[in-house]
Amino acid sequence: MNPRITWHRALVTVVVVFLVLAVGFYVASVVLAPADGRNVAGLFVGWAMFAVIAAIVVGIIDFFVRPLGGRSGDAEVIAAAEEARTGSTRTQNR
Repeated sequence: MNPRITWHRALVTVVVVFLVLAVGFYVASVVLAPADGRNVAGLFVGWAMFAVIAAIVVGIIDFFVRPLGGRSGDAEVIAAAEEARTGSTRTQNR
């Protein structure tokens, strides 16, 4: 497999993890705010903001890593998918 595709998939996974953490921290801040006060809520909101910023940074890095067209190996991936679908990668001449 192309190393750029592998990096792209890993970075997308990291972005999703950061976004899930952000939602979890935000929900925790809302749930814990009435019980433990503003300090705990503020702490969790801070962590949620950090997770969102980290997801944005990793997404920007992924923008420069991800495969771009046929120059980075996508042509082989598309050809393999077409071959699996039709049994051939040949195009018809008209």
